[in-house]
Amino acid sequence: MKQRGFIVNSSVALTVDPKLAIMGYAKKEGHSHRIVISEWALDSDMLGGLVLHELAHIYFTEMGAHSHEGELLEDVLKKLTEREGLRGKETEFLIDAFNHLQNILVDDVVFAVLDEKELEMAMRFFAEWVSDRPSGDPVLDASLLTRNAFAIASLKRRKLPDWNNEMHYRNKGFVSALGQEAEGDFEWLEGFLENSRPDWDKKEFQVSIEEYFERILAMMRSSAKLDDLR
Repeated sequence: MKQRGFIVNSSVALTVDPKLAIMGYAKKEGHSHRIVISEWALDSDMLGGLVLHELAHIYFTEMGAHSHEGELLEDVLKKLTEREGLRGKETEFLIDAFNHLQNILVDDVVFAVLDEKELEMAMRFFAEWVSDRPSGDPVLDASLLTRNAFAIASLKRRKLPDWNNEMHYRNKGFVSALGQEAEGDFEWLEGFLENSRPDWDKKEFQVSIEEYFERILAMMRSSAKLDDLR
């Protein structure tokens, strides 16, 4: 990272947690940081990429990036809750959507540092993220469509190929099953994530997050209304 110009100045500790369900995460501890890795992730071929990804989060935190300001996310969710009355599951999936935006920004650092072999593994990793069949739950399906958009935008943002068009065909099946309006929703989400910028100022970032969340929430609720009519 340092050779590519991405310098982490804080001390960083690494801990293995045998009970952790996810692969790993990074957290700030005073003036230092800690990366916590699950025990099962130690056997993954993606371990190096995982540690690099968490270091990129630390780099963004040190820079004071708006994407890593917890209060900003809380303010947007609070405003949306007051206006729209968010349910628990909707809030949970909107936070997932925010994580997709965070991750696509920090992965600009990751993709700049990966070697060729690691890059191929990362591309296969994103291909596995794409869902090809809706669940039937309109709130979950809006979340899955956002995840599909994140995975595909991750490759398009770096001008990387979708080998054998696997991601394209899986997503096409998912979108077709959701109905005609889903194609426009997917294109908007994919374009938003592909073109999101780490240099947005605070106001630009907040407005962008609000628009992003409102789009996803509209998908959740328009699908739910149609489902009620059936």
